[in-house]
Amino acid sequence: MEKNSLQTKRMERMSYAGFFLGQNIIYVIPFQFLTYFYTEHVGLSLGDTTLLLLIAKVWDAINDPLMGAIVDKCNFKKGKYLPWLKFVTFAMPASMLFLFLSFEGPYLLKLAYAYVTYIIFDIVYTISDAPLFSLSTVMSDLPYERDKLMSYGRLAAAVAAITSAVFMSIKQETNWFVTVGIYCLVSFFVMLPLPFQAKERVQYHRSEDISFIKIFQYLFKNKYLLLYYLGYMAIGTTNTLQIMAVYFANSNLGNEAMVTVIMGVVILPVILMAPFLPFLIKKFGKKKLTVSGSIATILLSIVQYFAGYDNLTVFLIIAAVRVVFMQIPLMLYGMFTADCIEYGAYVTGERTEGMAFSIQTFVTKLSAAFCNTLCLILLNLFGYIEKAERQSEQALHGIWVIMSLIPVAGYLVMLLIMKLYHLDENKVASMIEHNRNKE
Repeated sequence: MEKNSLQTKRMERMSYAGFFLGQNIIYVIPFQFLTYFYTEHVGLSLGDTTLLLLIAKVWDAINDPLMGAIVDKCNFKKGKYLPWLKFVTFAMPASMLFLFLSFEGPYLLKLAYAYVTYIIFDIVYTISDAPLFSLSTVMSDLPYERDKLMSYGRLAAAVAAITSAVFMSIKQETNWFVTVGIYCLVSFFVMLPLPFQAKERVQYHRSEDISFIKIFQYLFKNKYLLLYYLGYMAIGTTNTLQIMAVYFANSNLGNEAMVTVIMGVVILPVILMAPFLPFLIKKFGKKKLTVSGSIATILLSIVQYFAGYDNLTVFLIIAAVRVVFMQIPLMLYGMFTADCIEYGAYVTGERTEGMAFSIQTFVTKLSAAFCNTLCLILLNLFGYIEKAERQSEQALHGIWVIMSLIPVAGYLVMLLIMKLYHLDENKVASMIEHNRNKE
């Protein structure tokens, strides 16, 4: 596919990447630091924090698919997806800022505030996700260009992850609220151009009277979407590195600011690799990349555990290489969803992008909650004590096990799923042509 055959303009693609950057900053900061903020700064117990995350995700089980169905049903005068994105451009940074507000008061009041602000944040984030991913399917109907747009998004996500590397260093010079405020401002300004630059140029036939029940019925007919996200749930639930990095830096290395070094070193190779993702997909295909990345992650996780961290340089080198392979399956998820949307339209005759991408959002957030819960439960089993000046040897070993070995289980599941997943780029291209001819 030549550059001059692309349907989108450069500014559109850049603004799409920019929105992903802002949205992923807003995702990764709570994902990486909120558990630590609750247990080590606010003073919530491991048990209460675990329960909070689980209850919030039960609510997610309701609002994510519901939001996807609403997106599929709604058609605004100014577009199907862009009006949603205009709203969340302002609402997401504000909701994250209040998430990290702490105050003196009774324990129960702090806990109640955490529940309210976390659930509001979760709802606002849900509103952003399905329209953002669905937007790529109406910006262009070219498979290569859609993959290119998604790869920009994944590159932006990697950049967002590396910006989190300096979070604790900024926090040490200021405080939690000011640090989060800085990230909120950055997110707002990089998200702002997209609602005014992007164009919904591809129009699809959609049933005007499609019901919510029909939308959910079509979801369960999309076997490859459900199958793929079973595997994604597994690797997301066991992707413990980002959550455990700050605990590892503080307890095992003795300096929480070392998380800046760890995250910077392991994410930088991902940023360098991300621009080559469209080429790798074109040459090898998404399925082969997922299988190769999963196998390499399993092997490198075992090597990481036995190599230990006494030699910091060796630890960082192995971690950097491991994260590249860990991220390959994670960076492809939006592209798999786009393929499954075409399969769903091919099978049912109806396009339900909002529902498909809401399942993506739901699984991403639910697996993150499960990952937080898994980490907290294992920390408790290994004897971790909140706010302790020094942890026991058992707790330190537990932190290392959680960070290095737990991901193996998730990537083994993904390998099994890929044995059952039979869509490839050629089949999807044929389905797109078939769906287009039905319009």
